[in-house]
Amino acid sequence: MLKKRIKTLKNNILHTIHTSSQSGLFFCTSKSGPAISLLVLFLVFPVLLYSQSPVTPSTVNPPPSTVEQDTQKLKIETALLVEYFVKGQRTIQKLSGTVRMRQENILVYCDTAILDQDFAVLKGGVVIEEGDSVKVFADSAHYHADSKMSELFGDVVLVNGRQELFTKHLVYDLANKIATYHTGATLTNGKSQLTSTHGYYFVNLKEVYFKGDVLVTDPDFTMRTDTLTFNTETQLVRFVAPTLVSQRDGKIYTEGGFYDIENDFAEFDVNPQYDKEGQRGRARKMRYIGTTKEYILEGDAYIEEKNRKTSADVIRYNTENEDIVLIGNTFYKDSTREITGAEMHYNSQTKRYQLTGRGRVIDPPNIIEADSLDFIDQLGSGVALGNVVWVDTASDFTILAWRMDYNKPNEYLNAFGGAGAAGPGGRPLMKSLIDRDTLYLAADTLTSYKPDTASDVRLLLAYLDVRIFKSDMQATCDSLSFSSADSIFWFFKLQNLPLIWSDTSQFSADTIRMLLKNKKLDRIWLRQNALVINSEDEKLFNQIKGRNNTAFFRDNEVREMLVEGNAQAVYYALDDRRAYIGVNETECSEMRLFFGDNKVNSIKFYQQPAGKFIPIKKAGKDSKKLEGFFWEKERRPKRVRDLF
Repeated sequence: MLKKRIKTLKNNILHTIHTSSQSGLFFCTSKSGPAISLLVLFLVFPVLLYSQSPVTPSTVNPPPSTVEQDTQKLKIETALLVEYFVKGQRTIQKLSGTVRMRQENILVYCDTAILDQDFAVLKGGVVIEEGDSVKVFADSAHYHADSKMSELFGDVVLVNGRQELFTKHLVYDLANKIATYHTGATLTNGKSQLTSTHGYYFVNLKEVYFKGDVLVTDPDFTMRTDTLTFNTETQLVRFVAPTLVSQRDGKIYTEGGFYDIENDFAEFDVNPQYDKEGQRGRARKMRYIGTTKEYILEGDAYIEEKNRKTSADVIRYNTENEDIVLIGNTFYKDSTREITGAEMHYNSQTKRYQLTGRGRVIDPPNIIEADSLDFIDQLGSGVALGNVVWVDTASDFTILAWRMDYNKPNEYLNAFGGAGAAGPGGRPLMKSLIDRDTLYLAADTLTSYKPDTASDVRLLLAYLDVRIFKSDMQATCDSLSFSSADSIFWFFKLQNLPLIWSDTSQFSADTIRMLLKNKKLDRIWLRQNALVINSEDEKLFNQIKGRNNTAFFRDNEVREMLVEGNAQAVYYALDDRRAYIGVNETECSEMRLFFGDNKVNSIKFYQQPAGKFIPIKKAGKDSKKLEGFFWEKERRPKRVRDLF
């Protein structure tokens, strides 16, 4: 209502001024001489004669002349009626009817003006115009021509370009172009408006300093604070006190910074925080880019919402496409995973995250580290590259590789290439803690998955040139499988027989199974062409051969062995001083051997055994060897690096 009324008032005043100037009634003063219209003389002289304040002929000044007008800084240009009053030694002038006065480039309009030398009281439709840029409208005003100070009352409007300031009381220093108010005002530019209790408007600088209950309203936001500055030309708001910016979908709080209204860009650098639909963020510095709907948080940046926490040196968050970029010391946690690394890109719509630089993902029961990671939740698949470390906490194993492809629903992973400097040309390595000792397994490719997602059973497959090292057990084969359901390793032959070494014993067969029980070696099954060789000096070899062989372990030592089908045994007997006394050669369809202290204590033979004992002197220094005998030394890994 105020703005509409003031706008109407301005139009009426300007229309009156324009009409009166065209009517030819403005002839109060003239620089060409004391030419005063007859109309003015008839109107002025009776008032002087019948003034309420008694005057004497000696104190009555003559009608104004050009000389008298020139002594005043505020020049009268037009008025419908001019009246003179004498007060002491001064002449008081009263101008009525579409009054216009000038001081240099300042024009003053009003309905009535009372002039006391350089002081004027203006009433009715007051307009003070300075050049082409600034106009002030009011119901009444006081004007000091000597200092160019004006004090305006009523419905006051200051217009500067497209900005309009509305208030009830305004002090305007026209010399320095500074407007001041302390009774509340509203500044508007047509799109947005600002209200405050106190204000200082520096017109030349186009800066406004607002103080006390400051409120900015805009179609896109509302801002509340106690103190701020505003540039009317650049539309730049500067915050110097606690400030709350409210948008349709969130709030921003800061205690310092600026906001570019025109370009919808903000920078908050003192304790900035934001809250958007339950999402809260904070940092040492925060930027908001309205054109791209992006927040940039710098320095101890942190974002939190219901099921998600994010922190980094820098966070870039786009509220439109929900892209998040974390740079430096990144940390991300949601309801299912926790991610740390150097740099991370995440989109909460597609559920895709990408890590560049060394990163780590904890996604129970799995933990993965790599130089780069790319994972899409909607597909449940991802790729890890560069020095990959995969840890399965449920199955208690770790895989090191150069690259790993994985799928979350069935917990599938496929690893190849070597860790560290080995790179793409290396071999992946699996390690697992067994009986307080680490088992290492390497192959050209390692694959693991869950065949049934409803259970926790996991399968491990290793392809080509599989090698295993443990301090008390080693193995090699062409391919291998392991199931967590029964903790059994299967060793398969493609070209080379699978081999297992335990202490001084060597186990071989076309197919080998090895059982771990409570993470300890429990038994080994040798199927087809089973051969067990034992030797402490690698000169004389104990040999047990058959179609199938089952070795039972306790405390990582063979305690019992069952040989089935064409069983053959060559065993060198020792005396109490562990000296060789002879060799036993036995054949039968089935035999069972019992061990203690890593030597045969007894043997049970089944179904028509045939055997003989040969004294050591007769047997000679060369070991008796069964058909198919071989003692493999080159393929046996002696240390972890031999696996590669």
